[in-house]
Amino acid sequence: MRSQLVVLSLCILIVACSRPIPPVASQANAGIDSLNVRVANAYRTHDAKAYAALFTDSAEFEWPAFNTVRGPAALEAMARSNWASLKDMDLKLTVANRRIAPDHATEFGAFEQSFSDSSGKRMSEFGRYVAVLVPHQDGAWRMDRFFGFSDSTRPAPVRR
Repeated sequence: MRSQLVVLSLCILIVACSRPIPPVASQANAGIDSLNVRVANAYRTHDAKAYAALFTDSAEFEWPAFNTVRGPAALEAMARSNWASLKDMDLKLTVANRRIAPDHATEFGAFEQSFSDSSGKRMSEFGRYVAVLVPHQDGAWRMDRFFGFSDSTRPAPVRR
């Protein structure tokens, strides 16, 4: 009887220890904020390779104006192609809500992308997004799913 109790206790301990440790909310928020800074920096520097590295290997990027893009190589190609004619690009993310679970986080927000087009005119595009984020083995967070769309409550891109 005593040996059965010991075996049962060990089994419970093994199962409990095998579950991933949920991220502490403050650590998760700091990691996700850092991810958002790296996304904005990739835009500013036109670094398509750095941008793609912020996604998981199975990532999906959805935007109504594009075909769905899957995986870092396709994300890098998409960014490189889309950013080619844009100068002085900037991205501002405004997080509206973030929900953190043990193995992922979901973020809802708005963005403003400003840039100079090929003719030199300054433009701004506004939109909304939802992203599913996951902690990576290296401790940093990555995007696994991104869905964005132009904000229909705002006027068309503003030319300055």
